[in-house]
Amino acid sequence: MAPPPADLFWIGFTQEQHEVLETLHLIGNNGWDRNGQSDEMMPRLLAQAAAADLSLARIREAMAAVGHSRNELHQLD
Repeated sequence: MAPPPADLFWIGFTQEQHEVLETLHLIGNNGWDRNGQSDEMMPRLLAQAAAADLSLARIREAMAAVGHSRNELHQLD
């Protein structure tokens, strides 16, 4: 899955939230499989999301908007 065009799918999000979403989207290309790399990155990214006032519900909504499947979103949970 390619990154979304600039500011097309992330409308309504701050620049800080945009950066977190973009990184999560790229990691999600592997379906957010649990592995050493994602286990290391996800806690930091989710902490950045929380600091940017970006809830898991909004993250899921944004990821669904760019085409992540229901099964992929389940892995994100």
